[in-house]
Amino acid sequence: MRSFLYYILVGFFFVQCDKKVLPEGAIELPRKIRETSGLATLNNQFLTFNDSGGKAALYAINPDGTGLTKYKIKGAINRDWEDIAQDSSYFYIADMGNNFGYRKDLTIYIIQHNFSLVDSIKISYASQEKFNKRKKHKYDAEAIMVYGDSLLLFSKNRKSHKTQLYVFPKQAGEYVLTKRKTFDVNALITGGDYNHKTKKLVLTGYLPDYTQYIFKAENFSLDKLDEVKLERYPLAFENAQVEATKILYDGSVWISSEGEDVNVPFIYQVDFDKLQTP
Repeated sequence: MRSFLYYILVGFFFVQCDKKVLPEGAIELPRKIRETSGLATLNNQFLTFNDSGGKAALYAINPDGTGLTKYKIKGAINRDWEDIAQDSSYFYIADMGNNFGYRKDLTIYIIQHNFSLVDSIKISYASQEKFNKRKKHKYDAEAIMVYGDSLLLFSKNRKSHKTQLYVFPKQAGEYVLTKRKTFDVNALITGGDYNHKTKKLVLTGYLPDYTQYIFKAENFSLDKLDEVKLERYPLAFENAQVEATKILYDGSVWISSEGEDVNVPFIYQVDFDKLQTP
């Protein structure tokens, strides 16, 4: 009798572990892109990719989560792709994940809209002198976006939970980055986007306890950084790790979340009016 009950409990445990947990209103993504870590758009589809050494490829997906198509990026390497930005001509794929602070090959790939590799941008941090492996440091980054002729990079500061803003040209070359501004966000920033028409900037982030946040700045301007206010909104997701955000042409804001263990990869449209007042 005891062994029978044991097997019942074990079976129940595994059923519970396999149960999918999807936030209300979220759109499930295929498991093939369960490490979704960036969002762009093309031909009314979302583009995303897997981070942490996944294939050097972009995946197109319909807004309802269907129609997965893979596009290989020949000549590129996915060491740790973390974000993607875009303009009218190119995608900018940020291979700049630097969890332990020792990478010396941080690269932004410049990709045409037909998925062919054009060139690359190499970056490094002016203040970084040591490249020894460590857990807490300020030389990781997972958020880039296009701002005019420049790319904006927001760091993932594992030491202070602040974020440093860096600005550099979106042209091929090698750039040593010096911080332009520090924002006290109290989060680990994982993604970002900027809309030049509305001048809205958004960032995503989380804390070590995996509480998830989205940040919004209206009327963002590099010329008035001292006036920029990043409003912080908690996201009521119990099983998620939000990694990317995208502002569409209609002004709507979308995010994507990784799916590991019982978590499910998903995309989700954010309604700031329904979020808790920051």
